[in-house]
Amino acid sequence: MSRARAQDQPGGEAPKPRGGEAAARPLTQRQLAVLAQVARGRTNRQIGEILGISEKTVRNHLRTISHKLSTSDRTHAVVLAIGNGWIPIPIEPDGEPGPVAEAAPEVVTATEPRIS
Repeated sequence: MSRARAQDQPGGEAPKPRGGEAAARPLTQRQLAVLAQVARGRTNRQIGEILGISEKTVRNHLRTISHKLSTSDRTHAVVLAIGNGWIPIPIEPDGEPGPVAEAAPEVVTATEPRIS
């Protein structure tokens, strides 16, 4: 998408270089919503169900996001969006503790070897 066309899109200002000014947000609200769900580890199908759109539409949004941000994958797009303050850093998906938080700590004690 050319620079002029990017500016015609809602929320589609052309990216500004990082420096003293805050980075422009070249993504639409819907694209940011998709990225926020990607940041929570959701699949395209799950994102579609949550946002009420098809899985194909999610893929299309991700392709457009990747093009606008010049990223090669969804993880890079999320890192850029978080780094620029466009989406918040998700601490835990849905506020639920992950499997690491639920696991009981393993207690290791020194024992003498068994002799049979």
